[in-house]
Amino acid sequence: MTFRRALALWPAAMACAAFLAAPADAKAPERMSLSSQSPDAIVVLKTDWWRPAPNMQSAFKLTLSTYAAEDGKLTGNMLGGAVLVEAKQKNMVEGYLIVPIKAGRWIVQSYSQQDKWALCFNASSLQFEVGPGEVVYLGKFDALAHRRQLTAQAVGSGKTMISGYGFADFFDLSEGPRFEPVDDMQVDAVKEMLGRRAPGVTAPVKAVAFGPASFGTGSTLFAERKCGGYFKAGVKKEGGGG
Repeated sequence: MTFRRALALWPAAMACAAFLAAPADAKAPERMSLSSQSPDAIVVLKTDWWRPAPNMQSAFKLTLSTYAAEDGKLTGNMLGGAVLVEAKQKNMVEGYLIVPIKAGRWIVQSYSQQDKWALCFNASSLQFEVGPGEVVYLGKFDALAHRRQLTAQAVGSGKTMISGYGFADFFDLSEGPRFEPVDDMQVDAVKEMLGRRAPGVTAPVKAVAFGPASFGTGSTLFAERKCGGYFKAGVKKEGGGG
């Protein structure tokens, strides 16, 4: 099953009960542009890459969502505010992933592999702010550690084989997304890389300021818990009018 096919089928099956992230704009770096006057932004992360399974296009996917910290709520949906970072070989630039993104407050939502399994970071995640006309370096993402973590979850739960269009989210993890701390030398390395590979990106580069975060989860119409959405119960009307 391809991710594109999954995107086509899930909305009909789940009737808006969970949201899907849109793949990040996969422009070649030399075609990217961003200045300090731009309304949008870019995030950059460094990561390991490995050759995916023969029928898969990416080693892993990392979903980012806009976030309302006061409510502990994901605010991204199918129309916007959710970005799918795909670790494809063609997206890698000297070990970096360069991701166009809207300015705002974001959270690391989930890590997934093979369009079948995902770690949901609902209980322990990281939030960060991206301003307009900024490049924010998130640091090195330890994808290999999460690969091992996801394997352990799948084996421990017995969900190592999933047929058809099934999907396994693993929730309430004690360990959130792993990013190495960022220092000035790393920020300078990102500036140097962008200067060579993405000369149209002239916006200032800054280190991320992560904060702890958690978020509520939703469920499908079939009462299946999903790592997306946070569906509050309806407010009861005054006077008992129903």
